[in-house]
Order: sequence, then C-alpha cells, then structure tokens
Amino acid sequence: MTLEDASTAPTVTVVLPTLNERGFIRDALDSLLAQDYPSIVEILVCDGGSSDGTREIVKASASPVRLLDNPGVTAAAGMNVGIANAGGDIVCRADAHTVYANDYVRRCVETLIETAADNVGGRMVPVGTSAFGRAVAAVTSSPFGVGPGRFHYAEQRQDVDTVYLGCWRRETLREVGGYDEHALQWAAEDQELNFRLRSRGGRVVLDPSIRSWYFPREDPRSLARQYANYGMAKASTLAKHRTLPTWRPLAPAALVAVTVLGVLTQHGWRRAAVPGAHAAVLAVAATRIGRAPGVAPHRAFGALQICHWSYGAGFWRGVARILSGRSFDARPRGHR
Repeated sequence: MTLEDASTAPTVTVVLPTLNERGFIRDALDSLLAQDYPSIVEILVCDGGSSDGTREIVKASASPVRLLDNPGVTAAAGMNVGIANAGGDIVCRADAHTVYANDYVRRCVETLIETAADNVGGRMVPVGTSAFGRAVAAVTSSPFGVGPGRFHYAEQRQDVDTVYLGCWRRETLREVGGYDEHALQWAAEDQELNFRLRSRGGRVVLDPSIRSWYFPREDPRSLARQYANYGMAKASTLAKHRTLPTWRPLAPAALVAVTVLGVLTQHGWRRAAVPGAHAAVLAVAATRIGRAPGVAPHRAFGALQICHWSYGAGFWRGVARILSGRSFDARPRGHR
C-alpha cells in the first residue's frame, strides 16, 4: 500500500513531549521535517518548562512545528496536551532522544491501516555515542539484557504487548482516555496505555520496517537511575491494575529477592551463590555481546549488571510504596 496522494492520505499530527532537550531536539525535529508522508498537518512540541534553550530552538523551527505548553511536565501529560490539540486523523508519538527514518510516519500509517490495529510502532534501536553508550546499546538490543521484550529486537511484524513510541487513530486515544498522568510512576505511561488498549480487546502491532534510532544513557549512573525508575514504573502499573502487563519484571525482582534472602539466611559461600551464578551467566553473555563492533565485553558486563539489579531493586521499592500506601512520583523529582 502506498500513501503518496495528500488528497486521500489520512492527516497526521506528530506529538513530541520535551523537557530540557537542547542536545537532541534539533536532530529529532530535522528528521521529522524530512518525512516523506504527504499529510503531516502539525508537529506539536509539548514542552514541560524547559530552561536550557529547547523552547527557543522549537520556536525557530519551520512549519508545521508548533510549541505548546505542558504544565504537567511529564511525557504522559505532554501527550495528553498534544492529543487534546491534535487536528490530524492519526496521532504519531515522537521522542526527542530519537531520529527517524524519512519514511517513519508513512510506515506507521500504512501498518495501522493494513493491520487495523489499535496501536503500531517499530523497534527501539539504540545507538551509543560513547564507549559505555555503545555497550548499553548492545545490551538493550539483546534478550540477555532486556528479556523477551520483542520491540527491542524482533525482525518480523507481529502482535506484541507494547512498542516503542506508537501511532494511533485519534479517536482510539480519546476513547481509551489518553495517558494516565497522575496515578503512575513517570515512564510507565506507554506500556500502561497499551495494556489498557489490549484489555479492551485491542491489538498492538510491531513492524520492524518502522525505523528510528534512539540515543541511550551514556554513563553508569544515568543508566542505573533509568532502570530503577523502570522497575518502579512496573510496580505502579501493578498498583493500578492489580496485575502486570507482562511477567518480565518478575525476573530481576526475583534475582534481588533471592539474593537478599540468601544474605539474611545463609552462611559462607552460600550467601554469594545466586549473585555469583548470575555474574557467571552475564560474563558469558557479555563475551557474546562484546563481539559487536566498538563494544568492550567488560562494559557490556557492567551494563548488564546495572540493568538487572537496578530494575529489580526499583520494582521492590515500588512494592514497598504500595504496601505503605505511599503515592508514586507522577513527575521526576525536582518537578513536582
């Protein structure tokens, strides 16, 4: 199917939430402005109060880029601002840390029409720009790093539980109530929205021909914070729905729980049995991952450890919040 005639192609609104993205926003917007789809009516940049020059870059951008204020700060709140203001038949979500193939929007629309799915998207393809960033990119493209999350590495079109970013009919988003910007830990919004879509009988389709490239975290501390928050995010989804969209968070959560239990109840070498066995498995995985160009096995090993332990610890911190009745952080700390 081709969609080359602007008179018949569905109109598209691209929604791009931002917060202090000066280092990335220009490349992201340039790739969106270079799209070959004929009916992009607007690119709505929903900014949460950037203070680093992001807003000035957006304001200086060519039509159809338009800056909107996002008082809610987060990506979920920004998406809701964009959805409320969208004039296109279809809404396509974008991220500032990503650049897009020039057929990205067209592929999204074609797949949405061909599959009659509720949401479609492509793979999350990371591109590291430093030695550690390249290791993170390799790790998060491997089942050893992210488990059976197919949107990280699938090669064929298929139904999945979630995708990177997304593309929907505008009415679909409004019928499902948009994004939850209040009850969830920030960064839980995409998978939780897809869970609601699927719970009402909808389909989420991954098509690897929908191509974009994401810039991952470039240092260990930032990666640890990111994955700890991912774990918290899954716990917040559990609190809301009394179930998890997928069993994947239970693997790192079990690793942390069994290790802590061993430390408290065992003696001698048995205390280190689980983390030792885990490290041995990761050493083998890191050796394989380290065969990729520019990826050092020791950095891959470190990235694997950070992803697994931070995610698991974050999940249990979230469970502790549930048990204590504490709310989750709907906004990043410092933007409450």
